[in-house]
Amino acid sequence: APNESRLNFKPDEPRASARSHRKLSQSIRRRTVRVNESGESIALHGGEKDESRHLEESLAAVVDTMQRISHSLARLTWITSGTGWLSLVVPIIVAAPAYFGGSLTLGGLIMVAGAFSQVQGAMRWFVDNFSRIADWRAAVHRVARFREALDDLPAIEGSEEIKRALHPDGHLAFEGVRILLPDGHIIIDDATVSIVPGERVLIVGDTGRGKSTLFRAVAGLWPWGSGTILTPPLEAMAILPQRPYLPLGTLRNALSYPNSLDAFPDEDVQRALQRCDLGNLITKLDRVERWDKELSLGEQERLAFARLLLHKPGWVFLDEATAALDEASQRHVMSLFEDELKDATVLSIGHRPDLAAYHTRTLQLVHGRDGEQLRLKPPPAPPPPRRWLQRLDDWLQSIRP
Repeated sequence: APNESRLNFKPDEPRASARSHRKLSQSIRRRTVRVNESGESIALHGGEKDESRHLEESLAAVVDTMQRISHSLARLTWITSGTGWLSLVVPIIVAAPAYFGGSLTLGGLIMVAGAFSQVQGAMRWFVDNFSRIADWRAAVHRVARFREALDDLPAIEGSEEIKRALHPDGHLAFEGVRILLPDGHIIIDDATVSIVPGERVLIVGDTGRGKSTLFRAVAGLWPWGSGTILTPPLEAMAILPQRPYLPLGTLRNALSYPNSLDAFPDEDVQRALQRCDLGNLITKLDRVERWDKELSLGEQERLAFARLLLHKPGWVFLDEATAALDEASQRHVMSLFEDELKDATVLSIGHRPDLAAYHTRTLQLVHGRDGEQLRLKPPPAPPPPRRWLQRLDDWLQSIRP
């Protein structure tokens, strides 16, 4: 308020305002990046005014916090500077009656002033080091909060976790695997299946039933649960997530990732692009771009298959890796496993019915009493005999007017 005293000020106010400023600055940066990355979608929805309003509100909050920081620092400066000026005047005023009364000499007066300055200097240490103390307090607070967060991590029920080990024969086997959420909720109640090299296995099930989580458990990224997963060597596996990851840098780097740029001959890189219908990108191999923004999702998925073609893994896990491709493009990239990658074992997750044609076995997550269970999907019912169809057709023909 305008009539508020400059000395009416809390010592921790600048630090509190600074923390608030950092949070608000991070918020507006996130909003700005999000608007930048989603500009096309925002324009298609006509949401410019709404996004502009949110950005203006965030910016106004940042400006308001900066003003509060400036006012707090100004009040703090009045206090710290004022004590310095008072230290010159206060000892003289206090000792002046004794000096003018003759009970204190000029030398004594100077000694009193010097002693007061020493005491004031010792007491001023807290004022001079206020910012350092506040920084130290903030650092300790962050470490303490981090430790509390670690202590609050959900414990694995019964101190169990999914065990992983190498299969002696290089197969993939799930032995009584149960997958849980960190809070103990069961996602997959039972998964017991063995997959041998060379198989093509499709895993199907309703959305959100834990299919992708099963792949995370295979990769060792999901420890919550019980049972044992026996895997082939890690270097023999390649997992394609639902959205391909393209690192920053050149397109050549995205193709050779995680290997070095010169890991593959230039002829092999170009051949892989041509094989996946990405020949138009050959001239852009050494350009540095945000390829996750430059390429469409379909092109990114085909680029991930070109990366497979270069690395030639023995085991390939496809987590809806062709969801953005049309049927012709999907047929083209899946033909890799009949030609160049014919020795690879393939495990796929998908919802499209035409994916079954590229696999030799289908596993289905079936809803059980406690959670999903991984079971072999029964083959589709055979079509009715031809004679029944003929009789039905004859009957329909006979009742037509």
